[in-house]
Parts: sequence; C-alpha cells; structure tokens
Amino acid sequence: MAPAPPSKELSSLESTIIGGITGSIAEAVVMPALVIKTRMMAQGADASLTSYRSAAHAASTMLRDEGFGAFYKGLGLSVVFTPLARGLYMTGIEMSHSTFGSGTSATDFAAGMSAQLVSSIAYVPRDIVVERCAIDGQIAKQVGSTASSLAALRTIFSTEGAMGFFRAFVPHQLVWVPFNGIFMWALGRCKQFGDGEQTYIRGVGNTFCAAAFAAACTNPIDVIKTRMQIAGANTEVFAYSGPADCLKQLIRKEGVRALFAGIGGRFLYTGPAFAIFFPTYDLLKTAYVAL
Repeated sequence: MAPAPPSKELSSLESTIIGGITGSIAEAVVMPALVIKTRMMAQGADASLTSYRSAAHAASTMLRDEGFGAFYKGLGLSVVFTPLARGLYMTGIEMSHSTFGSGTSATDFAAGMSAQLVSSIAYVPRDIVVERCAIDGQIAKQVGSTASSLAALRTIFSTEGAMGFFRAFVPHQLVWVPFNGIFMWALGRCKQFGDGEQTYIRGVGNTFCAAAFAAACTNPIDVIKTRMQIAGANTEVFAYSGPADCLKQLIRKEGVRALFAGIGGRFLYTGPAFAIFFPTYDLLKTAYVAL
C-alpha cells in the first residue's frame, strides 16, 4: 500500500534540504547520460568535433579513448550546486501547490514552471560548467582547460567574467520552463490511470513516462540552448550571435534533423533522473512528516 499523505506541510527550508538530498542522488546516477547528451547535441556544429552515431557509440568511444573519468568531468561542481538547485526546485513546487493548489492541468503546469524559475539561479551556472567539462575531449581547440570543475571555473571566469556563468540564461528558461510545465502536467495525467494507488514503483514508472514525454517535446530548443551555453569553448566553432542565429545556422548547415540530435541521451538523462528524484522525494517527505 502507498504511504498515507503527509499530515503537515514542509517549510521552505525542509523542502530545500530533502529536495537537495534526493536530487543529488539522482543527478550523480545519470551524469554519464548528461555528458553523452551534451556531446551529441554539440557534434554537428563543426567537422573538427568528434562525432558519434548513437548514445551507445558515444559511450563506448569515450570509454575506449578517454576512460571512465570522462563521464564524470564536472562532478565536483555538480555536487556543490545540485543540492541547492534541486532543493530550490522542490521549494518552487511546494510554494506553487500552497498558493494555487494542485491536481488540475493548469495548477500542475504552474508548479513545474515555478520550480524551474526558482531553481534556475543555481541550475544555469551548474549547467554551464558541467556542459563545458562534458565536451572536453570532444573539441579539438578550446579556450582554456575544462578538464575539471576547478579548471572550468577558472577558464570561464578569466575569459568571460562572472556573466559567463549565466550564458544563454534566456534559452535555458525557454527549454526548462516548458519542460517542467509539460512534465508536471503529464505526471498529473499519468497518476489518473489505474486504481489510483500510488506506490513507489508506480511513481517511478509515471515519472519516467512524464519526463520522457516532456524531453521529446522540448529537445529542439535544448539543442540550441546547449550550443549557446558551450559557445565560450570556441567562438569560431560555435559562432552564434543569439538563439535565432543558432537556429538559422543549424537548419541551414545540418538540416531539421539536427534539432533532434542527442534525443536518446536526453531520454537517458531526464527519464531516470526524474524517476529517481520525485518518488524518492515523496518517500522521504512522507517519512519526515510522520516523525
């Protein structure tokens, strides 16, 4: 049987702490998929970039040529920023539910949007550093070293200044605001199927399906966002004046198909990440408020 609903609401600090714990676990598990996704979304920009036929080919090639550590470059900063980002994410959801309610398409969509907007102050810098570390080893010539979180921090700050950590802030919102809105809406609809009993395993399945659906809907803008965020690695390879120019060049040089580059890696990242995160958060929340 599913645990009984919590008898009290969590405070913002409690939501942040529990969300940070569960989010950190989820992100550590799926970090290799994030690295693969980033590389596959970047690869069509220039012939000098190492290319991969599929997510499986990317994984085997990286393991052979760069070793296991290539899948975890940027882990140090991710460990620091992910607890805050995921904690703020759940705080945004809890605040939205407290203010607007939950259970309808509109309120579920609003909760997802709120979660993204609240957490983006930590998520954007994290993504910038992790994605720059992800393509270290794929790009032949880049500005400075991004072989580790510390090296990436130094390179970005010295070459782009503090605002380099918020590169492509608007495209980031254009990906993750609709993603999270669609995800929360789809999750609400998934929960309506069956007999209504919400076990942990059913929660994992519902969350995975909702995240995969949202990932498919928003993959094209994620390709653009990713290229804009890693552009500082080599402004000649990623020579975009803005998101619109990036879209124009991408379609002209690579075709519409390029908008779905890395979709396999994105499924492998978002599906398991959210499937671990949300049900585990609900489990820990229920256990905590029962104390």
